[in-house]
Parts: sequence; C-alpha cells; structure tokens
Amino acid sequence: MKILLNKSFFLTILLVFNSTYSSVLSFSYYTIIFSLIFIVFIFIKNKLLIDSLFLKFSILFFLVSIFLFFSLPSFDLYLTGYNYLKFLYAYLSIKIIGFSFFHNIVKIGFYGSIISFPFFLLQLINFDFAFKLVGYFQNIFDFLAWRSDQIANNIIFTVNSDAVFRNSGFMWEPKGFSNFLIIALIFRLFQNNLKLYDKYVIVIILAIITTFSTAGFIALFFVFLFYFLNKNLRIIFTIFPFFLLFSVYIFFTNDLLYKKILYELSLNEEYKTLLYEKTDYNDKNYSLGRVGSFIVDFEDFLKRPFFGYGFSRENRTQSAYVKLIRVNGLSDLFVVYGFLGFILFFYMHHIFLKLLNNKRFRFINLLSLAFIVLYFATTMTGHPFWTSLLFLSVIIPNKYNFNT
Repeated sequence: MKILLNKSFFLTILLVFNSTYSSVLSFSYYTIIFSLIFIVFIFIKNKLLIDSLFLKFSILFFLVSIFLFFSLPSFDLYLTGYNYLKFLYAYLSIKIIGFSFFHNIVKIGFYGSIISFPFFLLQLINFDFAFKLVGYFQNIFDFLAWRSDQIANNIIFTVNSDAVFRNSGFMWEPKGFSNFLIIALIFRLFQNNLKLYDKYVIVIILAIITTFSTAGFIALFFVFLFYFLNKNLRIIFTIFPFFLLFSVYIFFTNDLLYKKILYELSLNEEYKTLLYEKTDYNDKNYSLGRVGSFIVDFEDFLKRPFFGYGFSRENRTQSAYVKLIRVNGLSDLFVVYGFLGFILFFYMHHIFLKLLNNKRFRFINLLSLAFIVLYFATTMTGHPFWTSLLFLSVIIPNKYNFNT
C-alpha cells in the first residue's frame, strides 16, 4: 500500500494503464483527458517548466500538421489534436515523475509478473473459470463490457480467448505484455550493472517466456546478446557459442518463431486479394498480419516519403470490401511520420539509451534493434507509455547512480 501512495509510482501506473488497451477504461478518450487535466494540475502546482525539447517537438508537430492540412485530400483535425494531447500527457508525466520513472517501470514489470503467474496458472488449469473470474466486473457493469466475449479483464490481469495458453498479464494480449517486460528488463540491467542473477531479472524473464511472444523472444535474444558482449572475453568465448547454438535450435524448432515467421511470409500476396478483389468476411474486419501490413504501408510510404500522412487514416490504402487492420508498428511509423519523422523517432530513443548507458556498456545499438523488433510486432507507438520514451532524455542527469 505504501508504494501505491507514492506520487511518482502512482503517476507511472496511470501512464502505463492508459497504454494497456485491456479494458474500455484504459483507452477511453475520457480517461486520457481526465489524466491530462490531473497531470497539468500537478505540473503547475510543482512550478515546473516546459523543456526546449518539447517546445521544438510541438513547433515541428504543428508545422508538419499545417503542411499536411494543405497537401492531403482530407485532414483529420480531431485525431491529430487528440494525438498531440497524448504526447503532451506523456511528456508532462515524465517531467513530474523524473528519474524514478526507470525504477517504477521495473517495479511494475516485476509485480505485474508476480501477479500474473497465479492467474495464468488458473487459466491453464481451467480457462472457462478463469475467464469468468477475471471478467466478473465486466459482467456486472455494462459500460465495462468491451469485447467481453473475447477478453476478460480486471485491471491487473487479462484473459484473452485468442491466447488460451499464453500470459497476457495486465496488457490486452501476450505480445503487449512481453513488449512492456522487455523495456522493464532493459531498465533493470542498467540498474544492476548487467546482473542476470537478480530477482527482478529472473521474474521478468520468466514472465516473458510465459507470453510465448515471437517478437518478445527475438527482442530478448538481442538483450541477451547485449549482455554477453559486455562480459569479459573468457565468458564470451565459453558461454556465448552455446547460447548462440541454443538460440538457433529454438528458433528453427519452435512454432512461435521459425514456423510463425514462415507463415507470415506466406501471406505476402494475400493483401492483393483483400485490396482489389471482392471478399466475404462476416465481421468485415481483417488483419493484414505483420508482413502484409508492412507491404501495404510501404507502398503508401513511397507515395509520401518525407512527411507521411499524419493521423489522417482515410488517405491511406484501404479495401472497398473489408476494413483492413494494420498490425505493424514499424511500418506505421513510416506512413504516419514519413522518413524524417521515423528517423527523429528512433533518434530520440537512441539519445535516451545513450544517456542511460552513461558510457558504461558497449554495443548499445543492440538494444535499439530490440526496440525495432517490438515496434514491428504491433502498432503500440501511439499509446502514452510508448510516446513517453521519446522524452526520457530530459529526466536523465549528466551523472547518476541507480539505487538498486
């Protein structure tokens, strides 16, 4: 209870909650607006000032928006403004939370993992009972009944009918939980000076494994690679070859990795049928998959390579017969922000990783590859927690010591 009463920790939980997409409360416009008003009040009360980084970001955001307004056939003013408010909310949260943000994310990942284990075990033993138990309040209050036939959520855990044998944690599905835990793991390794024998690291890695997320496993590989390459040469030459061989074996024998990737690649022509031929889907919604999403997005990107389409989705390629759902966050960045925005997006990630690293470890760009893998897996980049990563450089002091 004491930790929940900590203002910094509470605000971090609120930021993460607004990014879980696991219940109607977590992505409601009202929740974001209420959170923004709340955070503005605290910001003003603490007499904090806006950094030049966010001022420059805001100026660039509005200049590009003005350009898109005049250059696109249609411009979604509402969605553009709403996304800017999410950027503002994420930035103000980061400024108030400060450097303790990194500690808080590790704690949320750690405790979230511990909480998920008994629920996940119950899900494996009796899925129907777990679904009813976790979705108890959804069945009582009608306004919480969002996708209640597929997703059961009680804020601290989600049971997803599309992931019967996988751990979704407090996120909307396993890959979201895995992606968050990868970030928490990276922060913890910086905290403890790259120690694997650490209760936080062990619990978080175990939780990542229970998600059975392809992207999570690949990102975890890059994190482990970063770890091994920063150890002494004797450890590298004795342990790393076995680790590499084991990773290759797991990749080619695991259905979630090699076979799943092959399946995604086998669908790289299906998008043409969905776009140009009449199809018959009862729900009129169809996910393009990661590869199909990338192909369609890349074709859109080539039409507007520099500044993209912004948040005006109606200008992007769409089928006349079904609503195509894009699930590739990496290619979505290209289309939304264009090449210049894409470079700036990852440059801001690179800056905070470089500052957080504080010249202690080598091969820091391997962690950037882990981020790329996470974004490739899902279009999460517009959620407040993930947009907050763009502004982390403003809360990292020149010299710091993590309190482990």
